Amino acid sequence: MSSFSQINTNIQAQQAFQNLSDTSEQLAETRERLTTGLRINSASDDAAGFEIAEGLEARTGSQQQALRNIGDAKSALSVAEGGLDSQLNILQSAREKAVQAANGSLSQNERNAIAGELQEQVGEINDIAKNTTFNGDKLIEGGTSGDSGNSVGLTFQTGSESDQTFDVNIENSTADDLGVRQPSVNVNQATTNSGGQLVNEGDFAESAVSGLEGSVTVASGSTASTLASGLEGGEFEVQVSQTASDKIKLSANGNSATLTGVNAGNGTFSGAGTLTLSKSGTKTIQAKASNITIATDSLEQGGDAKSFTVEVRDELDIGTRLQNNGADEAREIINDVDSAINSLTSQLSDLGASQNRLSFKESNLETSQTNLQAAQSRIQDADFAKEQTQAAKLQVQQQSGTAQLAQANAAGQSVLSLLQ
Repeated sequence: MSSFSQINTNIQAQQAFQNLSDTSEQLAETRERLTTGLRINSASDDAAGFEIAEGLEARTGSQQQALRNIGDAKSALSVAEGGLDSQLNILQSAREKAVQAANGSLSQNERNAIAGELQEQVGEINDIAKNTTFNGDKLIEGGTSGDSGNSVGLTFQTGSESDQTFDVNIENSTADDLGVRQPSVNVNQATTNSGGQLVNEGDFAESAVSGLEGSVTVASGSTASTLASGLEGGEFEVQVSQTASDKIKLSANGNSATLTGVNAGNGTFSGAGTLTLSKSGTKTIQAKASNITIATDSLEQGGDAKSFTVEVRDELDIGTRLQNNGADEAREIINDVDSAINSLTSQLSDLGASQNRLSFKESNLETSQTNLQAAQSRIQDADFAKEQTQAAKLQVQQQSGTAQLAQANAAGQSVLSLLQ
Protein backbone atom coordinates (compact mmCIF):
# COMPACT_ATOMS: atom_id res chain seq x y z
CA MET A 1 0.00 0.00 0.00
CA SER A 2 1.30 3.40 -0.91
CA SER A 3 2.20 5.69 1.97
CA PHE A 4 0.79 8.64 0.05
CA SER A 5 -2.60 8.43 1.79
CA GLN A 6 -1.24 7.63 5.31
CA ILE A 7 -1.14 10.53 7.76
CA ASN A 8 -0.61 8.86 11.17
CA THR A 9 2.88 7.67 10.20
CA ASN A 10 4.92 9.88 7.89
CA ILE A 11 7.57 7.47 6.66
CA GLN A 12 9.12 10.01 4.30
CA ALA A 13 9.54 12.52 7.11
CA GLN A 14 11.11 9.89 9.38
CA GLN A 15 13.58 8.84 6.71
CA ALA A 16 14.44 12.45 5.97
CA PHE A 17 14.89 13.15 9.71
CA GLN A 18 17.15 10.10 10.18
CA ASN A 19 19.33 11.10 7.25
CA LEU A 20 19.48 14.68 8.51
CA SER A 21 20.49 13.46 12.00
CA ASP A 22 23.29 11.33 10.54
CA THR A 23 24.51 14.26 8.46
CA SER A 24 24.45 16.60 11.49
CA GLU A 25 26.38 14.07 13.61
CA GLN A 26 29.04 13.66 10.93
CA LEU A 27 29.26 17.44 10.55
CA ALA A 28 29.70 17.81 14.33
CA GLU A 29 32.55 15.29 14.28
CA THR A 30 34.19 17.08 11.36
CA ARG A 31 33.89 20.45 13.11
CA GLU A 32 35.42 18.93 16.26
CA ARG A 33 38.41 17.72 14.25
CA LEU A 34 38.78 21.14 12.65
CA THR A 35 38.65 22.91 16.00
CA THR A 36 41.01 20.50 17.86
CA GLY A 37 43.27 19.66 14.94
CA LEU A 38 43.02 15.99 15.89
CA ARG A 39 41.55 13.13 13.90
CA ILE A 40 41.26 11.03 17.06
CA ASN A 41 39.56 12.92 19.90
CA SER A 42 38.31 9.90 21.82
CA ALA A 43 38.89 6.17 21.87
CA SER A 44 35.68 5.61 19.91
CA ASP A 45 37.07 7.54 16.93
CA ASP A 46 39.81 4.92 16.38
CA ALA A 47 40.40 2.49 19.24
CA ALA A 48 43.71 1.07 17.97
CA GLY A 49 44.99 4.43 16.80
CA PHE A 50 44.05 6.00 20.15
CA GLU A 51 46.11 3.42 22.06
CA ILE A 52 49.17 3.87 19.82
CA ALA A 53 48.96 7.66 19.85
CA GLU A 54 48.65 7.86 23.64
CA GLY A 55 51.66 5.59 24.05
CA LEU A 56 53.68 7.84 21.76
CA GLU A 57 52.43 10.90 23.68
CA ALA A 58 53.75 9.42 26.94
CA ARG A 59 57.17 8.80 25.42
CA THR A 60 57.48 12.22 23.77
CA GLY A 61 56.46 13.91 27.03
CA SER A 62 59.07 11.92 28.94
CA GLN A 63 61.69 12.76 26.34
CA GLN A 64 60.88 16.43 26.71
CA GLN A 65 61.53 16.13 30.45
CA ALA A 66 64.73 14.21 29.73
CA LEU A 67 65.86 17.14 27.59
CA ARG A 68 65.25 19.45 30.55
CA ASN A 69 67.18 16.99 32.75
CA ILE A 70 70.14 17.20 30.39
CA GLY A 71 69.98 20.98 30.57
CA ASP A 72 70.05 20.81 34.38
CA ALA A 73 72.92 18.31 34.24
CA LYS A 74 74.96 20.61 32.03
CA SER A 75 74.21 23.47 34.43
CA ALA A 76 75.40 21.41 37.42
CA LEU A 77 78.62 20.45 35.64
CA SER A 78 79.14 24.09 34.63
CA VAL A 79 78.90 25.09 38.30
CA ALA A 80 81.44 22.41 39.20
CA GLU A 81 83.67 23.57 36.38
CA GLY A 82 83.46 27.15 37.62
CA GLY A 83 84.54 26.08 41.10
CA LEU A 84 87.47 24.06 39.75
CA ASP A 85 88.48 26.95 37.48
CA SER A 86 88.58 29.29 40.48
CA GLN A 87 90.70 26.81 42.42
CA LEU A 88 93.03 26.46 39.44
CA ASN A 89 93.50 30.23 39.30
CA ILE A 90 94.38 30.23 43.00
CA LEU A 91 96.90 27.42 42.56
CA GLN A 92 98.51 29.19 39.63
CA SER A 93 98.90 32.26 41.83
CA ALA A 94 100.22 30.08 44.69
CA ARG A 95 102.82 28.61 42.37
CA GLU A 96 104.03 32.07 41.43
CA LYS A 97 104.34 32.92 45.13
CA ALA A 98 106.23 29.69 45.82
CA VAL A 99 108.64 30.44 42.97
CA GLN A 100 109.15 33.88 44.47
CA ALA A 101 109.77 32.40 47.93
CA ALA A 102 112.34 30.00 46.50
CA ASN A 103 114.58 32.91 45.52
CA GLY A 104 117.56 33.31 47.84
CA SER A 105 117.41 37.10 47.61
CA LEU A 106 114.38 37.22 49.91
CA SER A 107 114.67 37.77 53.64
CA GLN A 108 112.92 35.45 56.05
CA ASN A 109 110.39 38.16 56.88
CA GLU A 110 109.49 38.46 53.21
CA ARG A 111 109.22 34.69 52.91
CA ASN A 112 106.97 34.60 55.98
CA ALA A 113 104.74 37.23 54.39
CA ILE A 114 104.39 34.99 51.33
CA ALA A 115 103.60 32.09 53.69
CA GLY A 116 100.72 34.10 55.16
CA GLU A 117 99.33 34.73 51.70
CA LEU A 118 99.61 31.04 50.83
CA GLN A 119 97.69 30.16 54.00
CA GLU A 120 94.84 32.42 52.91
CA GLN A 121 94.85 30.91 49.44
CA VAL A 122 94.59 27.39 50.86
CA GLY A 123 91.68 28.56 53.01
CA GLU A 124 89.94 29.97 49.94
CA ILE A 125 90.41 26.69 48.08
CA ASN A 126 88.52 24.93 50.87
CA ASP A 127 85.82 27.63 50.91
CA ILE A 128 85.28 27.19 47.17
CA ALA A 129 85.02 23.41 47.61
CA LYS A 130 82.49 23.89 50.40
CA ASN A 131 80.36 26.47 48.58
CA THR A 132 80.30 24.95 45.09
CA THR A 133 76.78 23.55 45.22
CA PHE A 134 73.83 22.95 42.91
CA ASN A 135 70.33 22.69 44.37
CA GLY A 136 71.90 22.29 47.80
CA ASP A 137 74.20 19.40 46.84
CA LYS A 138 77.96 19.77 47.11
CA LEU A 139 79.72 19.12 43.84
CA ILE A 140 83.45 19.01 44.63
CA GLU A 141 83.55 18.17 48.32
CA GLY A 142 82.39 15.06 50.12
CA GLY A 143 79.59 13.74 47.93
CA THR A 144 76.32 15.22 46.74
CA SER A 145 75.02 15.67 50.29
CA GLY A 146 78.29 16.27 52.08
CA ASP A 147 78.96 12.61 52.80
CA SER A 148 82.49 11.35 53.04
CA GLY A 149 84.11 9.81 50.00
CA ASN A 150 86.81 10.33 47.41
CA SER A 151 84.47 11.54 44.71
CA VAL A 152 81.05 13.01 44.08
CA GLY A 153 78.84 10.61 42.15
CA LEU A 154 76.08 12.14 40.02
CA THR A 155 73.58 10.05 38.06
CA PHE A 156 71.54 11.96 35.48
CA GLN A 157 68.33 10.65 33.88
CA THR A 158 69.01 11.43 30.22
CA GLY A 159 66.28 9.40 28.50
CA SER A 160 62.66 8.36 28.78
CA GLU A 161 63.49 4.79 29.84
CA SER A 162 64.59 3.73 33.32
CA ASP A 163 67.98 2.49 32.14
CA GLN A 164 68.86 5.61 30.14
CA THR A 165 71.14 7.27 32.69
CA PHE A 166 74.52 8.95 32.63
CA ASP A 167 77.00 8.77 35.52
CA VAL A 168 79.57 11.46 36.27
CA ASN A 169 82.18 11.16 39.03
CA ILE A 170 83.86 14.35 40.18
CA GLU A 171 86.93 13.89 42.35
CA ASN A 172 86.84 15.79 45.64
CA SER A 173 88.76 19.01 45.40
CA THR A 174 89.57 20.20 48.91
CA ALA A 175 93.04 21.37 49.87
CA ASP A 176 93.67 17.95 51.42
CA ASP A 177 92.61 16.13 48.27
CA LEU A 178 94.79 18.38 46.13
CA GLY A 179 97.81 17.86 48.38
CA VAL A 180 98.33 21.51 49.37
CA ARG A 181 97.30 20.77 52.95
CA GLN A 182 98.65 17.58 54.44
CA PRO A 183 97.88 15.79 57.70
CA SER A 184 100.48 16.57 60.33
CA VAL A 185 102.52 13.90 62.04
CA ASN A 186 101.35 12.64 65.42
CA VAL A 187 101.44 15.33 68.05
CA ASN A 188 104.55 14.00 69.70
CA GLN A 189 107.36 16.55 69.84
CA ALA A 190 107.63 20.09 71.13
CA THR A 191 108.98 21.55 67.92
CA THR A 192 108.45 24.95 66.45
CA ASN A 193 108.24 24.38 62.71
CA SER A 194 107.02 20.83 62.11
CA GLY A 195 104.79 18.24 63.64
CA GLY A 196 101.41 18.97 65.13
CA GLN A 197 102.36 20.71 68.38
CA LEU A 198 104.06 23.92 69.41
CA VAL A 199 104.92 24.63 73.09
CA ASN A 200 105.17 28.19 74.36
CA GLU A 201 106.88 28.40 77.79
CA GLY A 202 104.60 31.22 78.96
CA ASP A 203 105.27 31.98 82.64
CA PHE A 204 108.29 29.69 82.73
CA ALA A 205 111.84 30.53 81.88
CA GLU A 206 113.14 29.63 78.44
CA SER A 207 113.36 25.85 77.99
CA ALA A 208 111.87 25.28 81.44
CA VAL A 209 109.03 23.38 79.75
CA SER A 210 110.21 20.78 77.31
CA GLY A 211 109.57 17.34 75.96
CA LEU A 212 105.79 17.42 76.14
CA GLU A 213 104.47 14.47 74.15
CA GLY A 214 100.94 14.12 72.97
CA SER A 215 98.64 12.41 70.58
CA VAL A 216 95.42 13.29 68.83
CA THR A 217 92.87 10.79 70.01
CA VAL A 218 90.01 10.35 67.55
CA ALA A 219 88.23 7.68 69.57
CA SER A 220 88.77 5.82 72.78
CA GLY A 221 92.10 4.05 72.66
CA SER A 222 93.08 5.08 69.12
CA THR A 223 95.32 7.77 67.72
CA ALA A 224 95.68 9.41 64.35
CA SER A 225 97.58 12.20 62.68
CA THR A 226 94.61 14.40 61.87
CA LEU A 227 91.74 15.61 64.01
CA ALA A 228 88.44 13.78 63.87
CA SER A 229 85.21 15.48 62.91
CA GLY A 230 84.00 17.73 65.73
CA LEU A 231 87.49 18.43 67.11
CA GLU A 232 89.27 21.70 66.51
CA GLY A 233 92.89 22.48 67.02
CA GLY A 234 94.12 25.69 68.53
CA GLU A 235 96.06 27.09 71.41
CA PHE A 236 95.41 25.52 74.81
CA GLU A 237 96.58 27.05 78.10
CA VAL A 238 97.98 24.57 80.60
CA GLN A 239 98.05 25.58 84.30
CA VAL A 240 100.84 24.09 86.41
CA SER A 241 100.81 24.01 90.23
CA GLN A 242 102.81 22.11 92.84
CA THR A 243 100.45 20.26 95.18
CA ALA A 244 103.05 18.36 97.22
CA SER A 245 106.78 18.07 97.48
CA ASP A 246 106.74 15.33 94.90
CA LYS A 247 103.58 16.17 92.94
CA ILE A 248 102.59 18.72 90.31
CA LYS A 249 99.17 19.17 88.74
CA LEU A 250 98.47 20.07 85.11
CA SER A 251 95.08 21.58 84.26
CA ALA A 252 93.45 22.63 80.98
CA ASN A 253 89.80 23.31 80.13
CA GLY A 254 88.58 21.84 83.42
CA ASN A 255 90.61 18.65 83.00
CA SER A 256 93.67 17.72 85.02
CA ALA A 257 96.53 15.26 85.30
CA THR A 258 98.93 14.71 88.20
CA LEU A 259 102.64 13.96 87.83
CA THR A 260 104.56 12.39 90.68
CA GLY A 261 108.23 11.77 91.44
CA VAL A 262 111.23 14.02 91.78
CA ASN A 263 114.54 13.66 90.02
CA ALA A 264 117.11 14.85 92.49
CA GLY A 265 119.82 14.61 89.88
CA ASN A 266 118.59 17.50 87.79
CA GLY A 267 115.91 18.95 90.05
CA THR A 268 112.95 18.15 87.84
CA PHE A 269 109.62 16.41 88.20
CA SER A 270 108.70 13.55 85.95
CA GLY A 271 105.90 11.06 85.79
CA ALA A 272 103.15 9.46 83.74
CA GLY A 273 99.85 11.14 82.96
CA THR A 274 97.55 12.19 80.17
CA LEU A 275 95.96 15.62 80.00
CA THR A 276 92.81 16.16 77.94
CA LEU A 277 93.04 19.49 76.14
CA SER A 278 89.73 19.34 74.28
CA LYS A 279 86.94 16.88 73.62
CA SER A 280 83.84 16.42 71.49
CA GLY A 281 81.72 13.49 72.60
CA THR A 282 83.99 10.46 72.87
CA LYS A 283 86.68 12.11 70.73
CA THR A 284 89.46 14.00 72.47
CA ILE A 285 92.70 15.85 71.98
CA GLN A 286 95.06 14.54 74.64
CA ALA A 287 98.63 15.38 75.54
CA LYS A 288 100.82 12.67 77.05
CA ALA A 289 102.80 14.28 79.82
CA SER A 290 105.08 11.35 80.52
CA ASN A 291 108.18 13.19 79.36
CA ILE A 292 107.43 16.64 80.66
CA THR A 293 110.21 18.30 82.63
CA ILE A 294 109.71 21.46 84.65
CA ALA A 295 112.51 23.01 86.66
CA THR A 296 111.69 22.75 90.36
CA ASP A 297 112.79 26.30 91.05
CA SER A 298 110.02 27.50 88.76
CA LEU A 299 107.31 26.32 91.17
CA GLU A 300 106.50 26.73 94.82
CA GLN A 301 104.39 24.29 96.80
CA GLY A 302 101.06 25.96 97.56
CA GLY A 303 102.10 28.96 95.50
CA ASP A 304 100.37 30.53 92.52
CA ALA A 305 99.95 28.38 89.46
CA LYS A 306 101.94 29.14 86.37
CA SER A 307 100.95 28.42 82.80
CA PHE A 308 102.30 27.58 79.39
CA THR A 309 100.47 27.05 76.12
CA VAL A 310 100.29 24.14 73.72
CA GLU A 311 99.27 24.86 70.16
CA VAL A 312 97.82 21.84 68.38
CA ARG A 313 97.75 22.12 64.61
CA ASP A 314 95.30 19.83 62.90
CA GLU A 315 96.93 19.92 59.51
CA LEU A 316 99.79 21.66 57.77
CA ASP A 317 99.06 23.70 54.67
CA ILE A 318 101.69 24.96 52.26
CA GLY A 319 101.70 28.35 53.96
CA THR A 320 102.33 26.87 57.40
CA ARG A 321 105.10 24.71 55.98
CA LEU A 322 106.80 27.74 54.47
CA GLN A 323 106.55 29.77 57.69
CA ASN A 324 110.03 30.23 59.19
CA ASN A 325 111.49 27.90 56.55
CA GLY A 326 113.85 28.59 53.71
CA ALA A 327 114.01 28.34 49.95
CA ASP A 328 114.29 24.54 49.96
CA GLU A 329 110.82 24.22 51.47
CA ALA A 330 109.50 26.66 48.86
CA ARG A 331 110.86 24.40 46.12
CA GLU A 332 109.08 21.43 47.65
CA ILE A 333 105.89 23.48 47.68
CA ILE A 334 106.33 24.20 43.96
CA ASN A 335 106.28 20.47 43.31
CA ASP A 336 103.17 19.99 45.47
CA VAL A 337 101.33 22.82 43.74
CA ASP A 338 102.31 21.39 40.35
CA SER A 339 100.74 18.09 41.36
CA ALA A 340 97.57 19.89 42.48
CA ILE A 341 97.40 21.82 39.20
CA ASN A 342 97.76 18.58 37.23
CA SER A 343 94.96 17.04 39.27
CA LEU A 344 92.65 19.99 38.64
CA THR A 345 93.36 20.19 34.92
CA SER A 346 92.67 16.46 34.63
CA GLN A 347 89.35 16.92 36.43
CA LEU A 348 88.43 19.85 34.20
CA SER A 349 89.26 17.77 31.14
CA ASP A 350 87.00 14.96 32.38
CA LEU A 351 84.21 17.45 33.06
CA GLY A 352 84.56 18.85 29.56
CA ALA A 353 84.29 15.37 28.08
CA SER A 354 81.18 14.68 30.16
CA GLN A 355 79.60 17.94 29.02
CA ASN A 356 80.31 17.00 25.40
CA ARG A 357 78.66 13.63 25.90
CA LEU A 358 75.61 15.35 27.36
CA SER A 359 75.45 17.58 24.28
CA PHE A 360 75.54 14.50 22.02
CA LYS A 361 72.78 12.90 24.08
CA GLU A 362 70.75 16.09 23.86
CA SER A 363 71.06 16.19 20.07
CA ASN A 364 70.16 12.51 19.70
CA LEU A 365 67.19 12.90 22.03
CA GLU A 366 65.88 15.88 20.07
CA THR A 367 66.06 13.83 16.84
CA SER A 368 64.29 10.88 18.48
CA GLN A 369 61.60 13.15 19.88
CA THR A 370 61.00 14.74 16.47
CA ASN A 371 60.60 11.33 14.83
CA LEU A 372 58.18 10.12 17.51
CA GLN A 373 56.11 13.29 17.22
CA ALA A 374 55.95 12.77 13.46
CA ALA A 375 54.69 9.22 13.97
CA GLN A 376 52.13 10.42 16.47
CA SER A 377 51.02 13.17 14.10
CA ARG A 378 50.42 10.75 11.25
CA ILE A 379 48.13 8.71 13.48
CA GLN A 380 46.36 11.36 15.51
CA ASP A 381 46.36 14.68 13.67
CA ALA A 382 43.56 15.72 11.34
CA ASP A 383 43.99 16.36 7.61
CA PHE A 384 42.59 19.89 7.42
CA ALA A 385 42.12 19.88 3.63
CA LYS A 386 40.19 16.62 3.77
CA GLU A 387 38.11 17.64 6.81
CA GLN A 388 37.26 21.04 5.36
CA THR A 389 36.12 19.45 2.09
CA GLN A 390 34.02 16.99 4.09
CA ALA A 391 32.54 19.83 6.13
CA ALA A 392 31.47 21.71 2.99
CA LYS A 393 29.85 18.56 1.62
CA LEU A 394 28.00 17.86 4.87
CA GLN A 395 26.78 21.45 5.14
CA VAL A 396 25.16 21.14 1.70
CA GLN A 397 23.65 17.79 2.69
CA GLN A 398 22.38 19.31 5.93
CA GLN A 399 20.69 22.19 4.12
CA SER A 400 19.20 19.82 1.53
CA GLY A 401 18.06 17.41 4.23
CA THR A 402 16.39 20.20 6.13
CA ALA A 403 14.49 21.23 2.99
CA GLN A 404 13.46 17.64 2.27
CA LEU A 405 12.25 17.15 5.83
CA ALA A 406 10.09 20.20 5.48
CA GLN A 407 8.62 18.91 2.23
CA ALA A 408 8.05 15.45 3.73
CA ASN A 409 6.21 17.02 6.66
CA ALA A 410 4.00 18.92 4.19
CA ALA A 411 3.27 15.85 2.00
CA GLY A 412 0.35 14.72 4.18
CA GLN A 413 -1.51 17.90 3.50
CA SER A 414 -2.21 16.70 -0.07
CA VAL A 415 -4.77 14.26 1.39
CA LEU A 416 -6.98 17.25 2.14
CA SER A 417 -7.81 17.51 -1.57
CA LEU A 418 -9.59 14.18 -1.32
CA LEU A 419 -11.87 15.54 1.38
CA GLN A 420 -13.24 18.40 -0.77
